[in-house]
Amino acid sequence: MSVAIVFSGQGNQHPAMLSWLEDDASLSAMNSQLGVSDWRAALADAAWARTNAHAQVLITTTALAAWSRITSRLTSASIEIDGIGGYSVGELAAGAAAGVIDIEHAPRLAAQRAAFMDEASRSLAGGLCGVTGLAATEVDAVLLGTPVSIAIRNSDDSVVIGGPLGEDALDAVEAALAARGARCTRLAVSVASHTPLMRSAAQAFGNALSTAGLRTPTLALFDSDANRVWTADQAGAGLARQIDHTVRWDEVMDQLAARGPSCVLEIGGGQALARLWQQRHPSIPARSADEFRTLDGVLAWIGRSAS
Repeated sequence: MSVAIVFSGQGNQHPAMLSWLEDDASLSAMNSQLGVSDWRAALADAAWARTNAHAQVLITTTALAAWSRITSRLTSASIEIDGIGGYSVGELAAGAAAGVIDIEHAPRLAAQRAAFMDEASRSLAGGLCGVTGLAATEVDAVLLGTPVSIAIRNSDDSVVIGGPLGEDALDAVEAALAARGARCTRLAVSVASHTPLMRSAAQAFGNALSTAGLRTPTLALFDSDANRVWTADQAGAGLARQIDHTVRWDEVMDQLAARGPSCVLEIGGGQALARLWQQRHPSIPARSADEFRTLDGVLAWIGRSAS
């Protein structure tokens, strides 16, 4: 019996997320780090929730708090972790879950990551846009010669693009894609993550990771280039590189599926990754921990799927 774990990225955090997750020392420390008394109440303010400095710390800390509860139960039930991956900032939580990063240090790294990205965006504001309903090859053709690039590849007809704001950049590309029949949805983020606009942030985060005491993973971990991570150096390079390079999530899913897990569990807010998985690999069931009202419910579903 085995389960693959995928950690959510930014954008689907909400006040009721992971409703079964009880406060503990890590979440209390997060409240202090973010300057709030109750992270769930803070998430009710949409502007606060989407602020990079808040979101990246909150997503990382809550995911790892949930992971700590889930993994001990999986071990007791003799259910193996078949592989781990993380979507965007979720790769930090994935690295900590796989033993590369000390869990208690991950929120500090998330704060540094957010600060470096915010600093990079001050010189040239950018944004992200989801594009569906058009083949990725056609999207690539429209982007050719523009300052806009593919930030995330989710499937053959679903990508996220990113680049500078303005009529001569992201706005113009959106219009061109819409004219070809694509559905374009501007995302509520203030930085062009996973594009060349974040190059200085990637370099700064790489320097920070070089002194973070990273370790060799103890579980099968896959980075945003869909490479199996074997060493601490490789893990650090991947975490820095994904900030200004395309996240190949479609290939990450393929790598995890090739390992033959009985099921896939998303940890984080929303069900975006579980839905992407079911579209690409429908023969392997996937659900999000956020769908369940209790931790027992999460474990019961995994047990049924893995039996």
